[in-house]
Amino acid sequence: MDFFKSCLFMAACCAVFLFAMPATHAQDNNTEATPPTTTEPVKETETKMEKTMWELVKAGGVVMWALTVLALYGFYSAGAQIYVIVFSNDIAKDEQFVDNLVAAGGSHAELLEAEIQKRNKGIFPRVCEAALAELQAGKAAMEDALATEGSIQLGMLKRSLNPLRIVVAVAPLLGLLGTVYGMISSFQSVEIAGAGGDKVDLLSRGIYEALVTTATGLTVAIPFLLIYHWLGRRVDEIGVNLNRQSKRLLEQCTSGGQGGSIADLQAAQEPESPQPVQNSET
Repeated sequence: MDFFKSCLFMAACCAVFLFAMPATHAQDNNTEATPPTTTEPVKETETKMEKTMWELVKAGGVVMWALTVLALYGFYSAGAQIYVIVFSNDIAKDEQFVDNLVAAGGSHAELLEAEIQKRNKGIFPRVCEAALAELQAGKAAMEDALATEGSIQLGMLKRSLNPLRIVVAVAPLLGLLGTVYGMISSFQSVEIAGAGGDKVDLLSRGIYEALVTTATGLTVAIPFLLIYHWLGRRVDEIGVNLNRQSKRLLEQCTSGGQGGSIADLQAAQEPESPQPVQNSET
């Protein structure tokens, strides 16, 4: 799991680096290939229109760096939760695990421990562990254990999506904050320029640079919003499957099928206590 998170973090850093570099190289090539213009105003207009993504990021200021860090944190959180929800809590694996428990019979403890070690982020093996611990206490005790542990594990799984929700909520607000700061700076520049400066030029340049942060915030938030809702739907499916597989496990542990219940098989494997020998008097 730690290796997977490290690879995901490095991939996100490389993606940000590669996203900024091609635009910079393209700007250099276009500058070299562009023939010289005859008039200075036209050349100045072309330079303004050909700002690279990296220049726009720098124009956004500190807020753009905060959004970059937030995006990297979102990638890390999304990757970690996809691993936990999609791979560690696979529905087909839970169904197969119940069948393996039934087939193991009284020797289910070793199989249960191996499954927990293999799927350390899976919730169903831990629910089974809590239920099988009450195997000798009866059906009612197992039902309580299944309900209690299932509620705890499912709640933890839902709360693990909170980092994604924070990214979705904070990214647009950071973008809006950067735009407000940019607008304040633009109007200050217009005021400082006074009557001798080009107010329209100063104001328009400041406004479009300020709006970059809002666009970046929405660009960060929208994909993670989709991922958040998709993972939330998968958590709901895991909850439905948890109830279904818990019912199957309870039926196999109490009633059993052709081979008998797990409780009967476990009782059959326990050594019987020796009976005292009675000496008959002749």
